[in-house]
Amino acid sequence: MKKKNNLIFAHYHSSGLIRKDILDFLKKSKTFFHKIVLISTNLKKKEKKKIPKNIKVIIRKNIGYDFFSYKIGLDYFLKKEKKKLDINLFFINSSVLFVNTDKLIRSFRNIKICKDEIWGLTKSYELAEHLQSYFFCFSISILKNKLILNWWKKIRPYKKRQTIVDKYELGMSDLMIKNNIKLQSIFKKNIDLFPKNIVQKITQRYKEIFYKQKKIYKKNPTNYFWKDFYAQFGLVKIELIKLNPKKIDIKKLTMILNKRKGLIEEAKNN
Repeated sequence: MKKKNNLIFAHYHSSGLIRKDILDFLKKSKTFFHKIVLISTNLKKKEKKKIPKNIKVIIRKNIGYDFFSYKIGLDYFLKKEKKKLDINLFFINSSVLFVNTDKLIRSFRNIKICKDEIWGLTKSYELAEHLQSYFFCFSISILKNKLILNWWKKIRPYKKRQTIVDKYELGMSDLMIKNNIKLQSIFKKNIDLFPKNIVQKITQRYKEIFYKQKKIYKKNPTNYFWKDFYAQFGLVKIELIKLNPKKIDIKKLTMILNKRKGLIEEAKNN
């Protein structure tokens, strides 16, 4: 029996708006998702009317970050679906710009979720090995493990972003690894560069010392490999457009987005 795919979308906008690219994604992804719940911290009433009626919208206080919205969405489905195990849960947040939704949905269709796996679009080795939390998915059957279920139940709306990163983004991947759940990533560019044996490690160290070659595989893949990331998924991290903290060359990206009227402004005003 084919499993149904349900989506938990964590939404935030500083002015309580729903971006056009998100609406486009939600409308087109209905062909892939059986049910969609959108959790927003401050969505305005007039903006809520733009969302398709078959999408469940939950508006909560603006406390905590995306993981608290994820928890609320998970609680909703656990109550709604009760003990059903034929469901895959997808978690996505609004920190990405949906430039080419069709590419992204095609990528979804290539994910084959097993009960002992959790999938992300990207895996990062920055700070520690982890799936990046703007997107991940797993089978609801994974929650039969009480340690994993209790971890989700105990999620709290902490104020500090770094606390969220440490306890939940890094913490979730650590939890999965400790419970023999494999971290799977569709994006492979940085993973392929990761040294996997002693020879590769020595070679990497040699290049680092004598050629000052950075360990690119340890950098944020959505930023440092934005070209490949965009080409594969049609996504762009808003942080890269709005802040570009590592001063990466994004001239070509700006040219791409300028062809899509209003996208850069939407991202900067998010």
